[in-house]
Amino acid sequence: MLNAERINQLKARIDETLKFRDKSEHKRREWLKACSDFHNQYQSLAFPGGFNGALKRLSEGDQVTMEAAICFLECRPYFFRSGYMFKDILRKAKKAPLSSEQRERFDYVVEAYREYRKNRNA
Repeated sequence: MLNAERINQLKARIDETLKFRDKSEHKRREWLKACSDFHNQYQSLAFPGGFNGALKRLSEGDQVTMEAAICFLECRPYFFRSGYMFKDILRKAKKAPLSSEQRERFDYVVEAYREYRKNRNA
């Protein structure tokens, strides 16, 4: 959850500096630095091993990625674009070769997500 907190801090810094980026060259550089910091750190903070390529690694059966994916789904961290990541990981994990223990945990997440969706639409 520390990574999610850090992503939220980096995103908040972009939002703070965005308001003033056209006021001066110094303010524009602050905003550009905030954007750069966010983009340079996001991938590694968002998912162990980086989110780029994670879905492919999951499909290929990489055990470390599978465990990280299940943990991500169980914890459901909240940060910029994490909802999209959740849905992508959920979709890929359905077809991934999971161990019986991972499959049990995954099925629990799927059921909890179904309940969430059902209650949200009620």
